[in-house]
Amino acid sequence: MGIYNEYINSYDEYTINLDSNESYLEMDENILINMKSCLNSIGLHRYPTNEMNDIKDLYANYAGAESKNIIVGNGSDEMIELVVSNVITQGKKALSLGPDFVMYDFFVSRFGGEFKTYDIGKSMNFNVLEFIEVGKKENVDLILFSNPNNPTGIGIDLESIITILEAFKDTTILVDEAYYEFYGKSMIPYINKYKNLIVTRTLSKAWGLASLRVGFLITHEDNICELLNHKIPYTVCSFSQNLASIVLRYPENVRNNAKQIIEQREVLYENVKEVEKNAAMNIRFYPSKGNFIYGRTAHIQALINGLENNGIIIRNFGDDTFRITVGSPMQNRKVVEGIKKIFCI
Repeated sequence: MGIYNEYINSYDEYTINLDSNESYLEMDENILINMKSCLNSIGLHRYPTNEMNDIKDLYANYAGAESKNIIVGNGSDEMIELVVSNVITQGKKALSLGPDFVMYDFFVSRFGGEFKTYDIGKSMNFNVLEFIEVGKKENVDLILFSNPNNPTGIGIDLESIITILEAFKDTTILVDEAYYEFYGKSMIPYINKYKNLIVTRTLSKAWGLASLRVGFLITHEDNICELLNHKIPYTVCSFSQNLASIVLRYPENVRNNAKQIIEQREVLYENVKEVEKNAAMNIRFYPSKGNFIYGRTAHIQALINGLENNGIIIRNFGDDTFRITVGSPMQNRKVVEGIKKIFCI
């Protein structure tokens, strides 16, 4: 399974793609009209602005931060890479969760670091004291993890993250909040108290702007200048900047979208748990704080192949685990029906 499978997607109009945690909701028509009208004003012969002050101000207002605490980048991936490159050199160590977002390992390895994990995949439980013990034993230089966790859907409470920050006061700790809108708990209010804290966000998930590749890094002001010294200029194109600046003026839209997706997530979870209860073969689904449902089965190939035969693509992790993105009500019904056909003989 290639590392970029997280991003691979089929665009066959007859295929239901539930493998990349994209939003199933279309952009509001009025916002879309405004987005289209702004494209005519882009000068193709000019580089995009590097400061992006308008976007910083808009996102700061939404996130409850100040623009001086924000860096805008080419998706949260660029922001994560920026942090890793600033901390990790040959032989240094990073600690994350197992499993977690595949790009953490990729970036750490790319800069010569050792990637260590605290396993939550088997127990589906996060024990903060055990996590700290692993970090201390390995003497790690960087801690990074997603919250809520991708792919398990586990949400780590803020008190546990504060405990980690207190235990590793001289260690950079990156909390990836790509799925924040589906969880509602954020570490951004603590960035001025803990200088070693960095939060990343994205417009790719709840905002429904995956194609624009716009992400954010939010941290103490003292960290911003140092990180900017390592950042490549002009990484966010003018099209993405202009379109993002339009959508960010409608924060109520993302809140409404997140609410709908959460509602569909809970309905989907309830329905697949019913399938689990009546299944002739073992399959298990877990509660989630993201826009996806994580599951496990020894019959993974039967699941993947059976759904593909019905035109449904979900995320296969190459072991006994899988992840299903929350789709529209119709898509979710088809997923449930497809799984029922395979497992409820």
